[in-house]
Amino acid sequence: MSRSRAAAALLFALAALYAGAATATPFAWITNQGADNVTVIDTDGDKVVATVPTGHRPAGIAVAADGSRAYVSNPESQNVTVIDGKTFKVVATVAVGEGPLAIAVGPRNRFVYVADWYTDSVFILNTQTLKLDGEIPVGKSPSGLAVAPDGRTLYVADRDDNNVKFIDLATHKVTSTVIVGTAPFGITLSPDRHELYTANVRSSDVSVIDVDSARVKRTIKVGLFPYTIAYDKPRRRLYVTNQHDSTVSVVDPETGVTFATIDTGEYPEGIALHPSGKRLYVVDWFDNKVSVIDTGTLTVVDEVKTDEESRAYGQFIAPR
Repeated sequence: MSRSRAAAALLFALAALYAGAATATPFAWITNQGADNVTVIDTDGDKVVATVPTGHRPAGIAVAADGSRAYVSNPESQNVTVIDGKTFKVVATVAVGEGPLAIAVGPRNRFVYVADWYTDSVFILNTQTLKLDGEIPVGKSPSGLAVAPDGRTLYVADRDDNNVKFIDLATHKVTSTVIVGTAPFGITLSPDRHELYTANVRSSDVSVIDVDSARVKRTIKVGLFPYTIAYDKPRRRLYVTNQHDSTVSVVDPETGVTFATIDTGEYPEGIALHPSGKRLYVVDWFDNKVSVIDTGTLTVVDEVKTDEESRAYGQFIAPR
């Protein structure tokens, strides 16, 4: 074979390899708080492919955009478990604060942000060194995190202060504080709409925040004790887990209208949209399973058994 043909063959093989990697089906990483482990589900067929041990009482989860790593917060062992996204092996265990809960991966997977429930701060974990790279003081009981796509701003829901803080990540300073509903927990960012959504547990509503003006545009009533939110960009809708109703509310964020309510398992918590947009994964804490919802018909089409007290609070499927 000539050099030019050999080079062409090599380039073709590499292109096929990278194309396959780019379109590979992502995994769903489900934290099981009562079993001290994570269940890994292959979303192509929705089958359990691995169970990975973690620290004590794992709750929060964040998966890198390329699926290369999963980061798990363990509030009661006061650390974060770092898992290889291909081998499902634990890479490291990093001590973090006194009660790490919410966790989020920043753009380009350079930093992971960990909200500590008891120290009222957010720790910064460097993904290259796997060491802490700083600490940002915030409000009382920080519970939800979201990072702007440009990596410049961190949004933090302070549950016991009933507000959301905007943090400049260059200076680590608070630039805005927005009062929302009672006990905000899960927060989700919609870059295309320049909006941030907070699930306000005790007021049973969702606050819609305009991130450009740092003000609440509207408040949307949902079910009892909303916990987390997934944003469906193609359909311009929100999916909200309601713990005490065992349902998911399907909401138009522009009008505030709830146009569907889906029954799930008992006490739904974590929620994530598959990158295809065709399926929604809802984690049922009290039923130890994941409900798979068809976003076209808005019906549960499958259930996957996990382990004890499944929560998966955070981005448990790589967004791609």
